Amino acid sequence: MDAFTSPRANSRLWLGSYLVAAFGTGALFRAGIVPGWPGVALFAASFLLLIPLVRSVERAQAASGCASAAMRSYNRRMMLASLAYVGLLLLGVAVASYYAPPAPVRILLAIAVALPILLMVRAMAVLLREERDEYLRMRIVEQSLIATGFLLVACSLYGFLNVFDLAPRLDAYLVVPVWAVGLGIGRLFQRGR
Repeated sequence: MDAFTSPRANSRLWLGSYLVAAFGTGALFRAGIVPGWPGVALFAASFLLLIPLVRSVERAQAASGCASAAMRSYNRRMMLASLAYVGLLLLGVAVASYYAPPAPVRILLAIAVALPILLMVRAMAVLLREERDEYLRMRIVEQSLIATGFLLVACSLYGFLNVFDLAPRLDAYLVVPVWAVGLGIGRLFQRGR
């Protein structure tokens, strides 16, 4: 198996495709190049790449000996929670933008959009409870600690840049994607050792 057809290379290809599609379509929408509902639909469709991405990651995990039934269940739970998050986010933003509901309705929309994040946290907790292999469980905990440390440092640094008027304000909901990037960094750290 050469370097371009290995399960790990395949999962990197899907990850790159997903990131380019999600951030690219988001940028096209924000720039007004693909405005309105077509832009939203294109952005939402980019998240369907999560399905082949998760499958390729599972093949790479199996090839490296890091696959388990608990991890497969976790991957499914996270994929469903992520798709629910994107769907509810787009729906909530559309309702808030086009109908301008009163504050109590917008509060309910914000809560509804945040609920899938609770499902993600639950998926992580269930993974730690279901994973029977101590080594794999230790890897999961280590990745989570690295992700949390990355998030703490990134948010603190960015906060200080804000204090000194060197960076624009960002929305707080971005902490979830930043934490996910930290998980990826944790996996890279573990591979490098």
